[in-house]
Amino acid sequence: KKGVFWGIEVAETLRWHGWELGKEMIKHLILKNVHEKTQKLSYRCPSTQFFFTVFPQPITLSPGMSLALPIIFRPTEKREYEDSIHFKKAEGEFSVTLRATLPRPCLSFPAAVQLPICAVYNVTETTFPVRNIGDLVTVFAWETPSPFYMIPDCGMLNPGAECMVKVVFQPKVAVVYDVAATCWFGGEEKQKKTIQLKALAKYPYLRVSVTGEENEGVQPGKFQDVLCFGSVAVGTTVEKRVEIFNMSVVDAPCRIERAKDPLLRDHVFSCDVSHGVVPAKGKLVLRVQFQPQTVGEHSTDYFTIISAGFLLQTVLKVVGSCKGPSVSLHQYSMDFDWINLGESLMQTLKISNISDVPAYYQFDIDGRESVFSLDRSCGVLEGTTTLALKVTFRPTHPISYHRRVVCLVHHQEPMYVDFFGTCHSDTAKPAILQARHLSCYRTNMVRGLTFYPPDILGVMLKDGKLQMDEKGALMLPPEIPQDKPPKEYFEANSMTEYFYDGVSSDLALFPPHVSVSPREYDFGCCVPLHKVEPLPLCVTNHTKGKITVAWTLNHSSVFQVSPEICDIPPLKSSAFRVLFQPTQLNSLYAAEMEGFAFYKVLRHYSNIEEDATICPSWCLTVRLRAHTYEAEREHFIPQYILDVPKAFPPVAPDTDAYCSMLLLNTGASLITFSMNQAACPSVLVKPCSGHIIPGGHQIFFLSTHPVNTVSQQHVLLLQLNSCPGYTKEIALRSCGESLLLLLEGDGNLYFKPVYIGTSSTQMYTIKNCTRLPMLFTWKIHQSDSKVLSVSPTAGILQPYEATAQEWTFTPDKETKYLLRAMVFVRRKSPDLKSPQSVRYTLRIVGEGALGAIRAQKEHLDLGNVLVGDLQSCSVVLLNDGICSLKYILSVEQLITGPCDPEEVRSDPLALELEHSRGTIPARSKAFVQITVRPVRRLHYTWSIKYAICMPTATDLASTKEEQQPLCCITATGVYPTLCIADACSAGSASGISKLHLWRLFSLDTLNEYLERDPAPSELTYRVPTRHSTCLIPPVYTPLLLDFNFGAAPIGSEPTLVMLLLANKGVVPVEWVFLFPSDQKMDMEHWAEDTEFSPHELHQMRIQDNQLFSVFPKSGKLLPGQEESVQLSHRHEFIGTDHLPVLRKVSYGHEILLNFSSVTVEQDQQYIHFASTKHLFTPIAIGTTHPPTQV
Repeated sequence: KKGVFWGIEVAETLRWHGWELGKEMIKHLILKNVHEKTQKLSYRCPSTQFFFTVFPQPITLSPGMSLALPIIFRPTEKREYEDSIHFKKAEGEFSVTLRATLPRPCLSFPAAVQLPICAVYNVTETTFPVRNIGDLVTVFAWETPSPFYMIPDCGMLNPGAECMVKVVFQPKVAVVYDVAATCWFGGEEKQKKTIQLKALAKYPYLRVSVTGEENEGVQPGKFQDVLCFGSVAVGTTVEKRVEIFNMSVVDAPCRIERAKDPLLRDHVFSCDVSHGVVPAKGKLVLRVQFQPQTVGEHSTDYFTIISAGFLLQTVLKVVGSCKGPSVSLHQYSMDFDWINLGESLMQTLKISNISDVPAYYQFDIDGRESVFSLDRSCGVLEGTTTLALKVTFRPTHPISYHRRVVCLVHHQEPMYVDFFGTCHSDTAKPAILQARHLSCYRTNMVRGLTFYPPDILGVMLKDGKLQMDEKGALMLPPEIPQDKPPKEYFEANSMTEYFYDGVSSDLALFPPHVSVSPREYDFGCCVPLHKVEPLPLCVTNHTKGKITVAWTLNHSSVFQVSPEICDIPPLKSSAFRVLFQPTQLNSLYAAEMEGFAFYKVLRHYSNIEEDATICPSWCLTVRLRAHTYEAEREHFIPQYILDVPKAFPPVAPDTDAYCSMLLLNTGASLITFSMNQAACPSVLVKPCSGHIIPGGHQIFFLSTHPVNTVSQQHVLLLQLNSCPGYTKEIALRSCGESLLLLLEGDGNLYFKPVYIGTSSTQMYTIKNCTRLPMLFTWKIHQSDSKVLSVSPTAGILQPYEATAQEWTFTPDKETKYLLRAMVFVRRKSPDLKSPQSVRYTLRIVGEGALGAIRAQKEHLDLGNVLVGDLQSCSVVLLNDGICSLKYILSVEQLITGPCDPEEVRSDPLALELEHSRGTIPARSKAFVQITVRPVRRLHYTWSIKYAICMPTATDLASTKEEQQPLCCITATGVYPTLCIADACSAGSASGISKLHLWRLFSLDTLNEYLERDPAPSELTYRVPTRHSTCLIPPVYTPLLLDFNFGAAPIGSEPTLVMLLLANKGVVPVEWVFLFPSDQKMDMEHWAEDTEFSPHELHQMRIQDNQLFSVFPKSGKLLPGQEESVQLSHRHEFIGTDHLPVLRKVSYGHEILLNFSSVTVEQDQQYIHFASTKHLFTPIAIGTTHPPTQV
């Protein structure tokens, strides 16, 4: 570093580094003349023996010239040396320091580092350079206070080397950080150097916004953000967006977590983001998907957006429901009447889907082997469509036919339709089966009469052992009149009827009349083709009449039954043989054989005497499968799609659970299937075996019966194409759902102490922890209902939904309360076999207390307040009690002073409260802003009282009797007062006496008027305002005074008048003299009036030439202060000058002063009257010698 001393530029210090003992080191000190003149100087050698130079001699330097003075350093020991060399000039002396240092470590880095602003629990960082400016290899290590740390925290630097150090800031508290980090470096003797780390940590604020949602039905006070998917088709996926806005100025890292629930639960909601960073003042978009699996199920889930290290959490509630197809048949029975053998009849069956969800349907009938066939027995019914199916009746025997066919629908309960018709031949003409016969048959079956043949029933009816009811059905005659009425037939639930058939399940709705065994059979591998063993088939007659069994044979089928027709005696069995005659190798075969059993007596209508005894035929079916694959040949690879749920729908324990499964054949070959029922006996599957044509599908229904709440895993084995290698394992879970309700806070609800008679409300959350909806009802003991209430008292909780109720606690005495409320939960569906209800207890703790409010200052004096002006202050209210207090404030006003009490009693309240109602928490204070505005120059006293706000107190009048004094506020209304204390004249008016001057300027009248209260018109504009649009402003003051400047010749000295203004009041006074131009608003030129009256022109001439002037024109006087104002008139134009000047006091008087002065020619005589008016002293009438008046 160089310095300039009287024109000589030289280094301030000369240093020696890296010196060695016993050696001389020379450095040159450069002296340069930077002055424009020649410089002369001398020098003195260093004082020590270690530094020396050439013998001192005078130095002369021309402008711009330099001189190198050699300095020799000769050390004798290893230590640091310091000396100086002195230079002398005519102007003074200066010196240069000579310093020899030992090699030492030295690091250079900034004194302070400012890090970027950071969110709590987030990380920000910055870097700074560390440079080794010493002479040695230096090892360094950092000591950094939390929440800062350095990377690297230690290291080594060669001389002149540099490294970048990263400082990381990870705060846990939102404060301003200004800490010092210490760097230790050096060898044996450690040195330290500090760097100041500055940073600011802030809490982030995240707000969740559901785009395009109305958020209907949001629970108050708990879940503010609800994403509603509405009703979504089963198996489909709907995506919606949720925006997380960062309202803070720091980047906010966040995590999105799902509520923890049992493993059995299928998460139908998913989010594509599990963590992210929301930029400052930016947003993060979440995509939430909903994929429902169970029709009719309402789904609820909760995603928690966590930021600031679990300190800030926002809950996003997502809800949605699952809708499925809604398929119905236009008719549930088809009557084909009767046709002749060899003929066929076709009718139309309409099937409709009123939902917008496509439906897979399937009629469980093999149209190739049945007398009833449909043109489209399976297919897909699109949303909101109707399909007309062609049903053909093609009988093969002259008998009556009846078959109850089930229509399976994926994701919907099955439906049943009755197909029936009669076939006649030339020789056999059975009774025609009609719809009423089916109705009577079902009623007779319930009453146990269908196991008797029609001929026996006819005899019993004739003998009076049977009777007919009003519907035409048979019944046993009652033994006594009070006997129970006969049983009636009620159609069972379609799912129950489907499974309780006595075959798939051991249970049956009604005992079978005729049974066939086996119902399903697999011939297995039938190679060679001509050596297939027939299947023995056993048909058992369980009735008390002879029956005939007739099989529906398709002679082109590879499956045949022998004999085709056979009679079976009562309670006997008969054997049949099923022949399988395959036609080609390496093929799959499957079919459903159909047969009809009927009472033999029904072969001819003449055998039936009573129509009520007609019994329809019973349909027998046998499912058959076989294949002809040779041992070395591979079976066809099945091409399929399997739609199966992961779990059974939730049900109560000891209740049947059902679900459907869909198997689509996407290949070009037949698929046969069989379900190994024995491998998983806990699940019933129907159908267990069958076949699927190319492009077709098979709908399965599965049933299980969970007995408890333990999750159970089911594994089904589905074998395809009769090949063990094509076995599909299907895993499902099931679990009984008990009534389980979660109460917030382990069933405890705490209220803060509450003032007796007032209410406190709190939100309390309960959650349904099951997969089934439940109804909840709160019950409060009658004795507690006066102090405790809840809303709503009942409602529905959807699966995994949490809802909040509002609890109100109203204590009626000063004591501690320990209350209990019961919540009863039960299933929404009454048919579920679950306990009637489960009770949970909520423990409520509260306390009734008394309290009072006091003011921190019971008396508050606001002093003097300008009338019409505002003055504010705060009243501090204190609540020293243990309960919050809701209060109502009231104010009473008292005005005293020289006034009429009756007149001021009707004055409006001059004190305004910022708020008259409020709440003060326990052991806290509240501030009430008060504004006063007096309207009279009188003394005001306001008494503020309070009353505790009760629920029944809706206004102030109802609490008047309970009001308590709080504080008293006083103020005095004043006007600013200004008077003329003295006056004197100068210039052309120097000869006017002071008494005459007071008369010329009407100062006594002015002072007398200033002592009065301002008139309301004077306060139209409380402060000086440009309000006029004319050159001559309007007059609002009732007083007009003349300020007469007298008369003087033209060209004479200006007339000067000095007035001494004095503030004898108690408040500051702001005053101003306003000329007409000072009161006129600035207007555009086009708005100005260009035609002026003579009076306006006169005033414009006076103001433009500044004939009258006031200095100063405005000012402010504190109480007791005085100020002199100079009024002047210049005599430049002959004539009389008049100018109205408004004297305005802010918030006070407004007086119009008529400035007037006369200018005459030189040496002209002029009589000046002090006033143009004279008032004579009154004289009595009739006075003979009136006095002379001056």
